[in-house]
Amino acid sequence: MADQGGQEKKESKMEYEQLIEGSKEQKPRNNKERIIIISTIVAIIVVAAIIIISVMLLGRKYKLTINYSINKESNLTEPYSKIKVELNGLNTYESVFPVGTPIELKVEEGSYELNVLAVDDNNIAYYYYTDPAFFIKDDMSLDNIKLSRNPIKYTIEYKWEGNDLYITLPTGYDQYLIYKKNAAGIYEPFKTALQNVVLLGSVPEDGLDLKFAVVKDNKVFGFSNPYVFQKNVPPTQPTLLSPTENQLIEGEKVYFVWQTEDLDGDILTFDIYLKEEGQEEKLIASNVSNYFYEYNSLEPGKSYTLRVVAKDGKGGESTSQIMFTTKEKATEKVYLYSPSGRYGVTIYEVGDPNNPKEIANVQTTGNVTDVIQNNGYLYILRQDEGIDIADISNPENPVIKSKLDLKGANGIKMANGYLYLRFTDDKVSVYSIKENPNNPKFLGYTDIKFYGSEKPEIVYVEKPMDINVEIIKGEYPIRINLNNRVYVTEFSLVVPNQDMQAKVEKSFSKVFDTLRVIFSTYSVDQFKKTGIEKEIENKLLVAINEILGTSKENGVKQVKLSISRVE
Repeated sequence: MADQGGQEKKESKMEYEQLIEGSKEQKPRNNKERIIIISTIVAIIVVAAIIIISVMLLGRKYKLTINYSINKESNLTEPYSKIKVELNGLNTYESVFPVGTPIELKVEEGSYELNVLAVDDNNIAYYYYTDPAFFIKDDMSLDNIKLSRNPIKYTIEYKWEGNDLYITLPTGYDQYLIYKKNAAGIYEPFKTALQNVVLLGSVPEDGLDLKFAVVKDNKVFGFSNPYVFQKNVPPTQPTLLSPTENQLIEGEKVYFVWQTEDLDGDILTFDIYLKEEGQEEKLIASNVSNYFYEYNSLEPGKSYTLRVVAKDGKGGESTSQIMFTTKEKATEKVYLYSPSGRYGVTIYEVGDPNNPKEIANVQTTGNVTDVIQNNGYLYILRQDEGIDIADISNPENPVIKSKLDLKGANGIKMANGYLYLRFTDDKVSVYSIKENPNNPKFLGYTDIKFYGSEKPEIVYVEKPMDINVEIIKGEYPIRINLNNRVYVTEFSLVVPNQDMQAKVEKSFSKVFDTLRVIFSTYSVDQFKKTGIEKEIENKLLVAINEILGTSKENGVKQVKLSISRVE
């Protein structure tokens, strides 16, 4: 028993010692765990603090104050009533303020596109400001922000159709604003259109004073200058003076002459239409600024309708028309022009060689010894005196067109557009008739061996020849009032050189109008008095030189006028 008890005590002691040893081994492991736990807790606290601080910093908003002004156009009443502020970036801000009130916003740090707009109830911006790269990182105040609008150069066209006004504005815009001037002189909204062609019907008698603007992407561009539209009165119906109704015209050339007026004082232009019977009407001239037009392509034996349209440039038009006919082309005849000494030149029709018929005589002074016929003109040599040039386009009614008094001339020849005159001393003068057959241009003198040559050689020049510039050739009617006409068979100007000839030809319409104006100052009875042609010639000489800025010495030297009758 004693051994058993001792054994038990021994075992108990061993267990106690093992327990003590085990306790000693476990104590270091408990300290490491505590360190790990503490470190983990500290890390979590730091991270949480960082997150809290970051959230506090990132979520902070800064105060933005905007002080603005509007560059408003004067004399305009515009319907904007509020200021809209837009900030577009990582975040978007949009606020609206009444016009005139301070603008203050809270905005997070960052980059934005800033838009400040003066808008109406339909969100149309009349004035605006944009900063595409605005950055805020602290409280800020934007001063002197000026709201304005983009300018535009307007091209505006319009036309009238009766009392309706069609206005064409620039293309490519979303809306078109039309403002009308009121009695106080202020332009106020009048009409908004979605198309660039705007119809304004029933324009009032006192007209409209308008301004225009275009809208693109909800922004108004700058307004146009004022446009004043008065109700248009079209020109009066043209009075066709020549030809007259059912007139018979001979030849291919005619002057269309008319009169009209515009009560608005607008500058008129004219379109000329001609219709041959059985054919389509043709526009033969457009936007003619004169009150006459020369036409050179009539055909014989035809009936025509002439229509003249007067235009005032504002859509107002009026028109008149008349009918006329052209004379049948006569059967071609054969003529003989016989020098008849002191009796001038005798003209025979020799269609039947066995039975020649005398049809006319060209009366000249002196002794006619030779004649040359060329392209409708007859060159008549007056022995030792010079030459006469007669228009024989109508052989039954020859007309002396010009005279050259050349003492000693005793021979005449023609070749290749050159006229040669031989003199008693065998001197040969050379003239060109290429430009004007009835007004030979003196070139100079050549040797006798070139007399009649196709290529003359000018040896020397002694004296230049005057030039005759024809304005009217053949019988032509000119109205002096609505009921009476004066028939002119010749109206020409004598000038000293080709430069002056060219100047007259370039001013043909002014010269012709001068004749008409001077004619209009005379009555029918005055045209019948003796010496009237000479009186009018003198007036024309002074008036035409004044118009051309010349004088009798260096400009028009003489006016030739022949009147056949007054009706």
